[in-house]
Parts: sequence; structure tokens; C-alpha cells
Amino acid sequence: MIRAFNKHYRKAIELIEDSSTSEKMEIGERVIEWFREIPEEYVISLAMFFNEVIDDLGDDSLEKINLKMKRKKKEENEEEEEEEEDEDLEEDEFEEEDYDDEDKEDY
Repeated sequence: MIRAFNKHYRKAIELIEDSSTSEKMEIGERVIEWFREIPEEYVISLAMFFNEVIDDLGDDSLEKINLKMKRKKKEENEEEEEEEEDEDLEEDEFEEEDYDDEDKEDY
């Protein structure tokens, strides 16, 4: 995979070097538009692949994308919401139990 990436990377360098500024802008716009149109699982898969490429290349100047961080925050938020819902349910049950006890005393 890395060989294939390196081959395309070299072609990309040649394409950029041989292009004018306006052509570079047009290429960049086409690539960004393409990323917007492809399914999100493809984009995420590409990000994961590039993380591996960065690891294999050992290029410290490139920063890898951290996909797990956002996922953890989302899971934590979901867990907090579930805990709040559970607390609300427990409070409702407690209030219902109190009402039942009061009713029994009235009879």
C-alpha cells in the first residue's frame, strides 16, 4: 500500500509543480468537492489510512487525525444524558411511592 501511495504522491508532486497557480487552485477545489460528495465512511477510512501512512513514513512534521477523541466525548455525553434520564426516572418513582403511602394513610 505504501508503495502505491508513494507512486501517486510523486505523480501529485509532478502535477502540482507543472501547474500554474490558478490550475493548482482548481485542482484543490475539485479535490475538496470530491471529498464532500463521497460517503462519510470513505472519508473516515481515508483518514485512518493516512494515519497509517504517516506512521510508516515516520514524518514528524505531519499530524495524524485523532478520531477517537471525538468519539469518546460523544460517548461521555450520551452516558451523562442516560444518567440524567435514570435519575429523573428514579425521582418520578420516588414521588409516586410517596403519593401511594399518603393515600394509604387517608383510607
